[in-house]
Amino acid sequence: MYKKKQIKDISEHPTFYKDAANYWDKIDASVQGMMGGLEELSSIDLTTSMQFVYPYVQELKKKSKEVVVCDCGCGIGRITKCLLAGLFDKIDMVEQCRNFLDKADTYLGEEKPKVDRKICVGLQDFHPDRERYDVIWCQWVLCYQSDNDLISFLQRCAAALKHNGFIFVKENTCSRKKTEFDENDSSVCRHETVFREIFHKAGMVVVHYSRQPNFPEHLYPVAMFILRPASWTT
Repeated sequence: MYKKKQIKDISEHPTFYKDAANYWDKIDASVQGMMGGLEELSSIDLTTSMQFVYPYVQELKKKSKEVVVCDCGCGIGRITKCLLAGLFDKIDMVEQCRNFLDKADTYLGEEKPKVDRKICVGLQDFHPDRERYDVIWCQWVLCYQSDNDLISFLQRCAAALKHNGFIFVKENTCSRKKTEFDENDSSVCRHETVFREIFHKAGMVVVHYSRQPNFPEHLYPVAMFILRPASWTT
């Protein structure tokens, strides 16, 4: 069983990003690999996410001829293929593992033409174009960012949103307020309160929130958020 530690600041870990990259470089480029061996949960995950964001995406479509999404930490494109391609006109895929992006070329199949850009970079180094996206999708990837880097990333995302756009966040949460560090894949698990504190520091507000239902009880609870810049509401 891999170790988990409670930490105050992951920036104290000198090889945090390198260790995570090394872990994912060894993972099979398949849906089973993307789901951490829990491929059977993929359909439940996708259905819940669709229901959560659908009304907001429909509002965007009323105001824009072309709706663009960025899939952050996309892996081989599980979410791009099975969810985003059916909702959006154009998709950018951001992933630090080149092997996953290469696999996406065949995995995406007939949905491949929807992909406009494939960007091989970690989110800590991702600088999206200003006002390019209607939606920025972040799922099971923010756990690989330190608190300070996550705040900076969200601030860059805010500048990359078109007006009325939003950031979708879906992440595991822990029961204790102290962040847990997983040495197996060099990731962190945050309490929901910690996420909300980070969102606030980044200048974001939560406009919609829910939890993923119907996952096994032994897994971490999964929280979903829709974020928009606080400046839009003032």
